[in-house]
Parts: sequence; C-alpha cells; structure tokens
Amino acid sequence: MTTTLAAPAARTNTLSARTGFATMMKAEWISLSSLRGNIIALIIGVFLVVAPAAGFAFLYGKDVQGASGDLSQVPWAPSIANLSGQGLMFAIAVAALVGAAAIAKEHSTGSLRTTLTAAPRRFTLIAAKATVVAVTVFVSAVVALLLAFLAALAIGSIFGLPVGIENAFFDLVLPIIGGGIFAAATAVFALGLGALLRSETWAVTFSLVVLYVLPIIIMTLPWSWAHDVYDVMLFNTGSTIAGPIEAFTGDYVIDLVITLAWAGVAFFGGAAVMNRKDA
Repeated sequence: MTTTLAAPAARTNTLSARTGFATMMKAEWISLSSLRGNIIALIIGVFLVVAPAAGFAFLYGKDVQGASGDLSQVPWAPSIANLSGQGLMFAIAVAALVGAAAIAKEHSTGSLRTTLTAAPRRFTLIAAKATVVAVTVFVSAVVALLLAFLAALAIGSIFGLPVGIENAFFDLVLPIIGGGIFAAATAVFALGLGALLRSETWAVTFSLVVLYVLPIIIMTLPWSWAHDVYDVMLFNTGSTIAGPIEAFTGDYVIDLVITLAWAGVAFFGGAAVMNRKDA
C-alpha cells in the first residue's frame, strides 16, 4: 500500500516540471525553428529588407554620379541611413505571417489538442508562444535592418551618397531597435488574432488590413477625427519608432506605448478566447 501511494506524487512532480514556462518556451522554440516554412519566411523577410536598401542606394547613387557628385543637383537623393529602412514594410508583413502561423496553424491541424494535453495551462502556453515569436522576430528584424544599412553604406559610399548620421544613437541604433520592436509587436498582434479567429488565413488577412489598408482608407476621410484615428494606427506608430529622431520626446514614448498596446490587446484577447473555448 505504501509503494502504491508514493507513485502519484512522483507523477505530479514530473508533470509540473514538464509544463513549466521555461520548458514551454524551449518546446515552442523547437516547434518554430523546426518548421521549414518559418525559416524560409524569415530568410525572405531579411532579403526583402536588404535588397531595397541596396537597390535604391545604387539607383540614387547613379543619379549623384550623373550630377558629378553635386548633391545640390539631386536634392531628392536620400541619405544612406534613410535608405536602410526602405524594406521595413516587408519585414512587418513577414512578422504578421510568422505570428499568425505560430498558433493558428496548430488550430487547423489539430495539433494544439496534443500540446494542451502535455501543457494544460493555456495562458502559460500562449505566453510562451508569444515570447518565442517576439524574440525571434525582433532579432531577425534587427539583423535585417543592420545588414540593410551596411549594404546601402557599401554601395552608396561608392557614388558619394551622404551617410546622414549626425548622432549614431538617434539616427541609427534607435531606429534599428525601434524597427525590431515594431516587427515583434506586429508578430504578437497577429498571434493574438490567430488565437481569436482560429484561422491562419483570416489572422494574416486581418493583420495586413489593419496594417496597410485601414490607414489608407482613414486618411481619405474628410473629418478631423479621421486624422486622430490615423495617428494611433499600428503602422503609423510603429513607423515612427522605427525612424530617426533628434531626442526622446513624450510623443515618441506615446507612439512606443501605443505600438505595444496593439500587441497587448490582441494577445490578451486571444488568450481569453483560448481559455474559454476548446482547442
């Protein structure tokens, strides 16, 4: 009898250890990195950030070369620092794709039920997914933007394009970090929508509509409140924190908070639905 009673305690401890947050994060990282589609999407995202920077540096550089290096004759030529962020919108689209797929794909295949059997704490599970996705996308975006700057610098310097960096932190480091935060927030936003809608297709579609379509529609409206709404749209606030600034201001902090709030609202909304409904 004594031996029989001791077994359940050991089993409970094993289950508790198996479903810890760190263990879930490790499992989610394995899941994210083992899917070829995710790796390909991230690689394509990096390429789509670097390629426009390099391409535009070459095209504008040819204009400068045609003007014999006289920048006053080509006032439209941007600086190398500005060129490095030309492909950010592609990184944001890829971030939405990766974020939505992280959970919606498991809904569609039914594998989420298996995951919940091993890790029944649903909020901890979706929090682990969001953390892994956010960190992965953030690092990928930062690397992509840094490579884009180096590519634009290497090509633009040949033709004499201005670097456009007066303060390395505010003109280069902070925009790169801001771009990473924007991409990570977008990924978590899409992940939350994936948990809400339970469909990868709808989550990606809705994310892209919110990011790219709604701001355009709102800007065409004639009413003054439309401009106020536009100011708090995810793409607008995210683009602001991903751009160069002269100094930290209250407006910058507000844009940062609003960007993170978009991700937070979608995440907690998705977590609430996931806790109430069956997988």
